[in-house]
Amino acid sequence: MTAPVLDPELLRGFVDVVARCLRATVGVDAVIAATTPAAEPSISVALEIRGDVRGPVTWVFPPEIARELVRRLLSDPHPPEESVTDGATELANILTGHASELLERHGFRCEIGVPHIHTGVLPAGVVLHLDTSKGPIDVVLSLTRAAA
Repeated sequence: MTAPVLDPELLRGFVDVVARCLRATVGVDAVIAATTPAAEPSISVALEIRGDVRGPVTWVFPPEIARELVRRLLSDPHPPEESVTDGATELANILTGHASELLERHGFRCEIGVPHIHTGVLPAGVVLHLDTSKGPIDVVLSLTRAAA
């Protein structure tokens, strides 16, 4: 049987890491807010975590945040619209990578899978809702501790 891995201290740390990383990568400040799913257009990206903790981490971004990352990476104020999805998968990869460092500092070995666009219903898990000036970001953490 697997046990949940996300205690309140770890969740606070996760949000802190994500907020710092968003500020550094896309210049957007994020604050934790009530957990209400985004109703506006969004791009969902999932990554599978394996190791001492397992399960998907699913990010739901407004297109404008992904577009801003592409602008910064390409140094192009008007990136092609088809690059926005790539920006969302890259941002999910960056944020998950930084957040997994927190898990490793708490003694959990974890490997991150390749990001992919998620369609359909979001998985069950702990939902964190972050408000930003460019729209809300939701992250669903469906992580459990691997069986010993």
